Amino acid sequence: MILDLSTIVNIDGKKLDFDGQLDFSGIDEQGVSFVSPVSVCGRISNIGGSLELAATAKMQLRFECDRCLDSVDEEFECSFEEVLKKEDERVEGAENPDVLYFKGNSIELDEIILNNIIVSIPLKHLCKTDCRGLCPNCGKNLNLGECDCDTRPADPRFDILDKLFE
Repeated sequence: MILDLSTIVNIDGKKLDFDGQLDFSGIDEQGVSFVSPVSVCGRISNIGGSLELAATAKMQLRFECDRCLDSVDEEFECSFEEVLKKEDERVEGAENPDVLYFKGNSIELDEIILNNIIVSIPLKHLCKTDCRGLCPNCGKNLNLGECDCDTRPADPRFDILDKLFE
């Protein structure tokens, strides 16, 4: 998504609204893939010579549950803000890492939006809050029912006897 900023870049107080869809279907980050196109809407405001980007992105994501490994689709929404400045305003030696620089009078938003989505994705993914996971012995999904494994705790004093039967 390329935005033409020529109408607001030199006019303090001017705003530019935008919305659109981006396709990140081939991208798989942190075990999460994009199921649907990403709907983005936002505004870029010229405030004191800096352009402030505020946007919201909505999409459907697919991930594997961290406990039972089932594939789950989930609606996800995130909001983010960025500060944009023209490349020629960059001060040598005093660069601000919180500012994104652009050249000319247009900016490509795809990478900015993707990076903000990836940072917003939770690190832990569960199919449901009370997911029981997999049996550590046989690997059966315990959400589907109990397994036949012996789950009684072993007495560590008898570990030496278990070695006799090996």
